[in-house]
Amino acid sequence: MTNPFPSRAALAGFVQKRAVFWAAIVAGWGLALANAPVQAQPQGTLPEAWRALGHEPSWVLSRNGDAMLLETNFGADRLRFAMPEAVSIDSSTVRYATTANGKSLVWTVKTEICVDSMSGMPRPQQVTILLDGQRLTGCGGEPASLLQGRDWIVTRLADRPVLPTPKITMTFAKDGTVSGLGSCNRFNAGYQLTGEGMTISKGLSTMMACEPPLMDQERLFLDLLERVSRFSFTPEGRLVLHTNSGQTILAE
Repeated sequence: MTNPFPSRAALAGFVQKRAVFWAAIVAGWGLALANAPVQAQPQGTLPEAWRALGHEPSWVLSRNGDAMLLETNFGADRLRFAMPEAVSIDSSTVRYATTANGKSLVWTVKTEICVDSMSGMPRPQQVTILLDGQRLTGCGGEPASLLQGRDWIVTRLADRPVLPTPKITMTFAKDGTVSGLGSCNRFNAGYQLTGEGMTISKGLSTMMACEPPLMDQERLFLDLLERVSRFSFTPEGRLVLHTNSGQTILAE
């Protein structure tokens, strides 16, 4: 009589094939997850320490971790609430909405250069607040972030074009230093952003000698750099460093 049940060898082979099959499935899932694109936070999402402000009327909106604070009437009125989730409006704009003390609060943050209407200081975000229907506008983010994260190449000094090579460069670091190539020599100085402007300290540089045109250009650049009092941006996004005598350094 034929045995209707599979042999131990056949059963073992079947179990082994099933194990291989499921191992391949799991491996495929793992590979798919590893290769899946990471969902980035919407541009404009607020960091855990953040501040925005506006004028006429005066207001300050700040974040510290998950805690938010809106100050109006020159700080006399304060509204505290928990940080709500961000909702993407487009590639550069996010919106936040909540209710605090019975008041409706909606604000949008657009990643686009905003110039403070009182101080003239550029900031990286345009901020609009609706507080129970009252519209408040202003600027948010740290001004220094507009300078950091890239190498700037100087194209004009005091409204004059620079020599084509070597390039004059500036890199603003988070530690408050600015460094680069002055034309002939490497330089390093400190910079500081104040409430209304910018200062750059007298720095250090190497002592190489180059052709007279390069040395003359370097002296002009370093002299202008030490007299910088504020910065701005052109509509095309070029950096303009303004001196206290009205001369400029243009970089892109």
